[in-house]
Amino acid sequence: ALKALPNIYDSSERIAAAVGPNTMVILFQNGIGVEEPFAKRFPNNPLVSSVSFVSVKQENQGELRHGGFSLLAAGLHNAPRSLAERYHDRLQFLFAAFESQGVSCMIEADIQPYRWQKHILNGSTNPVSVICGGSSCQEMVKNPHCKWLLEQSMAEIFLLGKTVTGKSFPGVDGIVDPQSATDYIKSIPVPVYTSMLVDSQCKRPMERDVILKNPIALAEKHGVDVPHMRALYALTTMIEEGYSK
Repeated sequence: ALKALPNIYDSSERIAAAVGPNTMVILFQNGIGVEEPFAKRFPNNPLVSSVSFVSVKQENQGELRHGGFSLLAAGLHNAPRSLAERYHDRLQFLFAAFESQGVSCMIEADIQPYRWQKHILNGSTNPVSVICGGSSCQEMVKNPHCKWLLEQSMAEIFLLGKTVTGKSFPGVDGIVDPQSATDYIKSIPVPVYTSMLVDSQCKRPMERDVILKNPIALAEKHGVDVPHMRALYALTTMIEEGYSK
């Protein structure tokens, strides 16, 4: 399992020895632009980009507590046309195994709207929780000032994602705008702590490049103003650089 940390290492290089001519590469990494290193290194291998909407918490080492919601959405990112159908069948075979264990799965022609859908929460609650110093997602939306910051960041992600993909988001969990996103967070019955917060508390590198830097670069390319995302990136960068102090 590899986090997407392009500022630390190239994930595609880490798996290169295991990739043969008939290997299908399936990504379950969070963030935006995570496919590019793999598409560049393995141009002739089918690359599947997957997005997981899974409620789970690690309570102790080797002990995971699953929540009530599990959904996987995936789509072929760059499979050669001649092999697309064959590898689509392979993906269906894999997802059948997941579904047999109660995980809902979908294969999409275009996975990017789902990736941006997940990023509504990832790109906002992750960095804000780090800056808040340890708050759960529910605690953040109860505070009116923090809720405002989250919703402003989410609004930027909605606009940017729709601009980049040219499509609306699928509305997973009923999240169709910033208000419905914060309402969804309020409805979760158990405290949710983000993975970026856990990494920060353990003084590990955070996935700030794929969560914030890559979307900011796309915003510059497409002429979308994202001042709140820029502020979150600056602050999380300073926090990580302060680990050694």
